[in-house]
Amino acid sequence: QLEGRQLRKSGDELLAKLDPKTFFRGWVTEWEKDLTRQAGSRLHSFPVVVEKDIHTGELVPKVNFSEKSENLQNEIKHLKWLGYEKDIPRSVLSASDEAKQRYPFAIAIKTALRSYQSVRGLVTPELEPLVMPQLVVVREIISEGFDVKLKESTKVSKKQRIRWDSRDLADWVTRLSDA
Repeated sequence: QLEGRQLRKSGDELLAKLDPKTFFRGWVTEWEKDLTRQAGSRLHSFPVVVEKDIHTGELVPKVNFSEKSENLQNEIKHLKWLGYEKDIPRSVLSASDEAKQRYPFAIAIKTALRSYQSVRGLVTPELEPLVMPQLVVVREIISEGFDVKLKESTKVSKKQRIRWDSRDLADWVTRLSDA
């Protein structure tokens, strides 16, 4: 019957749109493009980058860990539950494992930088001399991530910039959080 054929055609079109393999292939393609883009960028290996603040125009340090990397862990976990474990490319799995290892450090760095910036915003010029020693300590620790020596610093520069794969990353993050 005519109505039955139209209903069947509509049902087949809906099933074609809901095909999970098509969504999965698109997801894999998107992640592989993103990983290729990240591999070409040297900045991807550093835990802290300096960016211009949109609102103030000042240069501020920010953690170099995207929310996409955070979401990748969960997406991989859900895909494994759905039975796609064998279909996930090794490059995406390794990116997920890398993100899982970096996540605790990224959260600690993000919290420390947010605290520093909020305190820095509360310090008035009259109060600055009282807290300047503590601010200099935090700046020195952050500057180790950029391999620069501050003018007011008394420390000797290490000539080594902290990277995600550095052995000193855990110690550096701990010192930054404590300061």
